[in-house]
Amino acid sequence: MALSLEMRVPVAAQIKGLAGVLLGAVAAYLVAAALGVAYRESEIVDVLLSLALPPIVLFIVYYGSEKQLVFCVASLVIAGLGLAIGPKLGLPRGGFSLVLMTIGAMALPVVVDLLAIDMGRKIHVTRPLARTAQLAFLLALFPLAGWKLASAHATILKEDERLVGELAGHVTAEGNMLVVDKLDRKTGDRALRRLAIRTKDRVYPLSDADVESVRETRTVRKTTNARGTEATEVTRQQEDRMRLILKLQGTGIPEEVVLFSHRGPVMIAEAKVW
Repeated sequence: MALSLEMRVPVAAQIKGLAGVLLGAVAAYLVAAALGVAYRESEIVDVLLSLALPPIVLFIVYYGSEKQLVFCVASLVIAGLGLAIGPKLGLPRGGFSLVLMTIGAMALPVVVDLLAIDMGRKIHVTRPLARTAQLAFLLALFPLAGWKLASAHATILKEDERLVGELAGHVTAEGNMLVVDKLDRKTGDRALRRLAIRTKDRVYPLSDADVESVRETRTVRKTTNARGTEATEVTRQQEDRMRLILKLQGTGIPEEVVLFSHRGPVMIAEAKVW
């Protein structure tokens, strides 16, 4: 009987250690995936804040508690999961939706802890679980983040080269303004986040441009054969388009205009407009 009890202790510790490894590895993968997507969509600053705040707050709230490290890692799992599946549920990684995701990642571990206390139970976190979760997260995060960021960069090169080449033909000059016209909503949003215009004198981010919404009406004619006769169907479709107006602050139209994409200070692709 004594031998049986002695054997159970190491097995239980091993199970908790494996659980910590799994928790840390999952958290590292979700954080790395969120960083990769954020880099690709030019949302890296917002996502970094959303990932950093929950563990920082929980680290302070549970200072000195055995739950501190595990709850910090758990909040990263929740935040990474929210950032990964949020857009698929119609929740963008920005604005009020991002604030809600961040608050949820901070609040959920605390709510679970308080519910356990209300039910007369207490969540116990053993030292092997806490240590292995922290160690697994730190060891897995950097290679996974490097892999996700490198993969995102390869995708960015292809996407931005196509985006810049397409939009270079949409840039026109009007007075002392440069106008990027006839953009669908998705392309316009990407242009605002990713693109800028460079002249000999300075750089103008498209995020500084005024945005106009234009609704275009298009007539579509379809000819069909029905029982040997021809019938023409005429329909009208309306499409929402975006128009970006970049004011050049009183200067004339520059002689040289280059449209380029960037991620922070890193230039990805460029195309000469004229």
